[in-house]
Amino acid sequence: MKYRPKHIAEYLFLRIIAFPATVLPYPMTLGIAWVIAVIGFYVFRFRKAETLRRMRIVFGDKYTSREYNRMAWIAARNTAFNAIELLINKKSTLEWCNKIFDYEETINVLKKQAATGKGGIIAGPHMGTWDLAGIAFAHNGIPTIGIVGHQRNPLVNKYFDDIRNSAGIECLVRGENGILKKIIRLLKQGQFLGINPDARMKTPAIEMPFLGGTANLGSGAANFARMTQLPIFPIIITRIGWSRHKIRSLPTIEPDMTLDKKTDIMRMTSLLVEQIDREIQDDPEQWFWYNSRWVLDPVK
Repeated sequence: MKYRPKHIAEYLFLRIIAFPATVLPYPMTLGIAWVIAVIGFYVFRFRKAETLRRMRIVFGDKYTSREYNRMAWIAARNTAFNAIELLINKKSTLEWCNKIFDYEETINVLKKQAATGKGGIIAGPHMGTWDLAGIAFAHNGIPTIGIVGHQRNPLVNKYFDDIRNSAGIECLVRGENGILKKIIRLLKQGQFLGINPDARMKTPAIEMPFLGGTANLGSGAANFARMTQLPIFPIIITRIGWSRHKIRSLPTIEPDMTLDKKTDIMRMTSLLVEQIDREIQDDPEQWFWYNSRWVLDPVK
C-alpha cells in the first residue's frame, strides 16, 4: 500500500514526539508534557478563553478569577499528560499499573462480574487518565472492548491501534459495518465495553440536565445494558498530583426488564448522568474542559 507524503510526514512527526515517551521514565515523560502545557497555556493561550468561558457558564460566581485560572491550568496540564500517556501505553505492564493506580476496589467489582462469565458496560466521564485506565483494566485480566474513531491517516491509525491492542484491548472502529452486533456478541461472551457518556452527540439524542444546562447526550451505555441485560459500572478516575491515579466505583446501574425499553433506557441514562454530573462539579479540574465539542452547545 502506498502512502501519501502528508501521511508519512505526520507519522514521522508523531514517532519523533513519541520517542522520549518510550525511553524515558514516566515522571520525566510527564515533565515533557508539562513544558508543552506551559507553552500552550501561557504563551499561545490555546483554548484558554473558551475554557474559562465554559467554566463560568457552569459555576457562575462560585469561584474567583484566580481560582478559575488555576482550574483551567490544571485541566490544560492534565490534557497534555493524558496525550503523552497514550503514547507510553505500549510499554505499560501490570506491575507498572499497580504502582501508579489505586484501583483495587474497582478491579474486584469487575472481576466479580467477570467470574460469572458475563461482561458489562464500564462508563466513566472524561476525567483523569481515561485512556490509561482502559489499559490498566486489560492488564488486570478484564477483557476490554474500546470503540475508537478512524484516523484519516492510516499510518497514525495503525500506530494507535497497535498501542491499545498491545495491552489486550479489542478496538472496534466507530461506524464500521456490523459493529453493533459484534459489541452485543462480545458483551454476552463476557467482555466489558468502555464508554465515555459525557460527550455531546452531533445528532439529536437524549436531552439531559447536565452541568447546570441541557446537554444532548448519547444513551449508548443504557442501550447496550438493556439489549444484553448486563449492568452498567460507573467509574470515576482522578489524577493525584502528576503520576498517581485513583479509580472509584459508583453505584452499579441495572436494567429493569419490567419497564418498557424506552422508559428503562431513559431511567438508566438519567441515573448515570446524575452521578457523573456530581463528580465533575465536585472536582472540576479533573474534567476534560478542552474538548473541541462543548457539551452544552445545542445541536445544529
